[in-house]
Formats: sequence, structure tokens, C-alpha cells
Amino acid sequence: MRDKRSRLLLLGVLIGVVASSCGGGEKPAPPADEGSSPPASLRPLTSRDRVAPPAAGSPTSDSTLPPGHPPIDAEPSGAAPPPAMTAAAGGASVAGTITVAPTLQSRAGGAVLFVIARAGADRHIVAVRRENGVTFPFAFRISGADAMTAGTSFSGPLEITARLSKTGDAIATKGDIEGVQKGVAVGAKDVKIVLDTVHE
Repeated sequence: MRDKRSRLLLLGVLIGVVASSCGGGEKPAPPADEGSSPPASLRPLTSRDRVAPPAAGSPTSDSTLPPGHPPIDAEPSGAAPPPAMTAAAGGASVAGTITVAPTLQSRAGGAVLFVIARAGADRHIVAVRRENGVTFPFAFRISGADAMTAGTSFSGPLEITARLSKTGDAIATKGDIEGVQKGVAVGAKDVKIVLDTVHE
């Protein structure tokens, strides 16, 4: 009887040990070491970290520019400027004085003056100037900068027409007063034009 009781007691102790070892569940993972560093890919940037500046002369990424903005390191276009701009920059012009014939001076007030440069056998217009509120004698100057169409060559010999328009219309109308000087070389500075003809 004593042996049986001893075996039961031992069996109870064993059952208690097994239950305590199985019933406690998994132990929680130990807390991460606060002193350990996070992975390099997640390391926060601090004031002590330095970002390497871009190499000298390296172009800025286009992704930082607004849509359609040209690269900031792009070289200026090597395209040549239009002939009219070249001529104007080089001082290619015609200058002189416009006067009114004595018999027509009474009709010269309150009008718009057009100075027109024509060239070639077909007398095509290469440049036009419009002057308001002029008084005579009037000093004029016309150049490639006054070209009606960009790229028009301002080259001579030229026919320079001065026309005084009562209506201010670029197209000649009845009653306009005009004068013409033909065979004018580009660069001439003392061209004299007399308004002596009336459009009928």
C-alpha cells in the first residue's frame, strides 16, 4: 500500500512538472537593444551626416526643372540671326532729310509720314517706318530693323519713298503727298527727299 502511494505521489509530481513546462506558452522575445543601430538603409539623417555636393561642372538633373524648361547647362543656339538683324546690328541703314515742296506746305499738317524702302527690279518692299506728329524738315533713318518680314535682306541699291498720308493708311490714297529718291546705296547718310507729288 505504501509503495502504491509513493508511485502515485511521484506520478503527480511528474504531471505537475510537465504541465508547468507546457502551459507557460512561448516566452516573449527580449526587447531590442536600444543601443543597437537600425539597418543602414533605414538610418535617419542627422546633423552630423554630410551629403556629398554635386561634382563641379556636373549638369543639374532635368527632373528638378519645370516641364518644358531647357537644361540649364545647354549651350546657346549657334543659329545665325536673320539677315535683317545682322544688317541692323552692323549699322546698315539709310538716313537723310525729308522736306515739303513750297507749293504743298499748306497740306502737310496733321498727317502720318511713311518712309518705304524698296529694292530689286520688281520694287518689292524691304522695310517701312511710320512716323506720327512730324514737323519738316524731318530727319529720317530706315534700316533692316524696320523690315516687314524677318529675314528680309536690307541691301541696295534702294528706292526710298516718303509719303504723307492724311488717313494714316499704309496704302496710298488720293490726296497723299510723296517724294522718291532712287539708286540709294545702303549706308547713305545724306539722302534728300522732297514731298512734291500729289496722288490723284
